[in-house]
Amino acid sequence: MTIIKQAWKITRHDFRNNPYVMLWTLLFIAYLGFTMSFAVSVHWDERGNLSPVADFIMLVLIPFLGFIYNRRAFKYLQEDSYTHMLAFFRTLPIPMNAVIMSRIQQALLAFVMNSVIFFTLFFTLSATFRVYASTGFFVSFALTWIGYGMLIQAIYIHLEFLKKGKSYFWISIVIMLICGIVTIIVRVCGANLVLITAFYSKEWQLLSPVMWGALLAGVLGMCVSYRVTQRRLMKRDLT
Repeated sequence: MTIIKQAWKITRHDFRNNPYVMLWTLLFIAYLGFTMSFAVSVHWDERGNLSPVADFIMLVLIPFLGFIYNRRAFKYLQEDSYTHMLAFFRTLPIPMNAVIMSRIQQALLAFVMNSVIFFTLFFTLSATFRVYASTGFFVSFALTWIGYGMLIQAIYIHLEFLKKGKSYFWISIVIMLICGIVTIIVRVCGANLVLITAFYSKEWQLLSPVMWGALLAGVLGMCVSYRVTQRRLMKRDLT
């Protein structure tokens, strides 16, 4: 049996054991979509420039579209749930690279399902982006940010398998601080990431170089995360 098939069995087992987890996940993502559409709508200045707050929120929130919000995701800090999960899988005749691949599969499935909800609400409720009413624009804009989200999600996957709950939490805070620093730098340069991606999506639509670059970066990030995590996980002490 190939690694991908073994991973898919784990993925299906997780969903079957948590039949309501996707409902909760989609409700949570709907809340995030509403929040983001509101943030974009209200953070315009008198000159028609979008506030850097919108950039910061997008940089922080989009990677979270790659999560399935089950008990394990919410209990990682209190119970170190990811480490306990790995310790359990080590007692089973399942290769650890299949476990890693299963997590990547779940992330990709989450991006597909969560992004439909998030970006539908984002475009529907935000009058700012309805003016670009074009399917090509909507798809290009969404895929651009999904590519970025996949890249950062690859880092989170790496942390889940190699760090304890507290370390995972603090590194996540550092990632958010980096998002804040990037937002400030972009603002100082007189630019806005949301508007830049919107511009390229409007002008180029599905040929947008930013979209394809972001998707390529996301795919490469997932591949590197899989390889590096696989090598280092074999040496990790789970006690």
